Amino acid sequence: MKGLFFKGVQLADRQTPTEHIITPWTPTRAVVPLLPREVGVVPVGTVVKKGTLLGEEGGFAPENGMVTEYREIAHPLMGKVLCAVMELCPHDETEDPEKYALQGAHNREDILQAVRQAGIINEATGEYLWKELQQWDESLLEYVAVDLLEDDPLCGAGAALFVSDREKVLRGMEYLGDVLPEISRKIVWNSRWMEENQEGIPKKYGLRLKKRYPAWVLHQQESGACAVRIGVQALAALVEAVEEGKSQTHTIVTVAGEMLTDPGMYLVPIGTPIGELLEHCGAGARPCQVVMGPALTGQAVLDQDAPVTANTQGITVWSPQKAKLDDRVFPCIGCGKCQSACPMGLEPWVVQEALGLDPVPIPMLWRVEECSQCGVCRAVCPSGIDLTACMRQAAELRKRGGLT
Repeated sequence: MKGLFFKGVQLADRQTPTEHIITPWTPTRAVVPLLPREVGVVPVGTVVKKGTLLGEEGGFAPENGMVTEYREIAHPLMGKVLCAVMELCPHDETEDPEKYALQGAHNREDILQAVRQAGIINEATGEYLWKELQQWDESLLEYVAVDLLEDDPLCGAGAALFVSDREKVLRGMEYLGDVLPEISRKIVWNSRWMEENQEGIPKKYGLRLKKRYPAWVLHQQESGACAVRIGVQALAALVEAVEEGKSQTHTIVTVAGEMLTDPGMYLVPIGTPIGELLEHCGAGARPCQVVMGPALTGQAVLDQDAPVTANTQGITVWSPQKAKLDDRVFPCIGCGKCQSACPMGLEPWVVQEALGLDPVPIPMLWRVEECSQCGVCRAVCPSGIDLTACMRQAAELRKRGGLT
């Protein structure tokens, strides 16, 4: 359910963060992606403790357990990736002591090292946080925005975590200031809950955005500010890395859909197989269509062993019959809804028409490289055309060159 607005869409309302409960849950297995280098370093059959590094550069054991095999998995967000498969035994042994905890005063390099050793992923971007911190320090940013936006129904875990552990998030912002001393920090939101619950939050951090999707893209376009986003979970993981020496092993994911008996927000190990999570949420053995990621830009899940990652954020489940109806595609009728809704002021319907011509005329691909891939054009298209994919294809053509 969505409504069309000038330059943006309003997605269906949902419960406020205070009505959401984050429920911890642990599966019997974990399928841990070994990124950025797909090399396993733990022999098959080895019993490992929570936080053990399984790959050469990334991939931590989310709980105590045994490595049973290495397998290549087709992941909807990462493509094919080598994963370490574990049988989990979370209560068998105690976790490793605080290996990397910083003692006493710490400087920028200490924090960066802790963040790198913890393997923290910024769920707002899907990138390693230590790399982003270095890039941000070298850029001309005005501020880093802590993402509490609620315009996407499947990306509200940050607000829920902020409710349950506000002090930890604020400490994370202070550590962020130690790494980026010249860059301001803001908390961005577009919810009534934040309007009513700002006690204890320094006023210098507050920044309210307009309440429609994609709020962040619209704000950047209108303000002209040079800014980046960081997820609340990444900030909490930053605190745990600095103060407790913990690796990032868990994430909060919103599981929703009409075929589930127990939808909600779940704190699960990174590497949780989607099939096991959906079974726990009541999907049962019925055929279903599963999408991982935000409501408008998610990708279809083709392998039930595809793991939950730090940037999964949301999983939606619905019946194949409904998916079949929603996926019907008709010819473009030239209604212009995609152009009206586009936050960047682009013309997706013109680009789609251009891609059907041979050769593709370059004037019809006007400013396609500015597309933010927010998915609004696809969402509002009455013909069901994947205009987001058209814009991505056109941008790649422009980048490669050779067009007339």
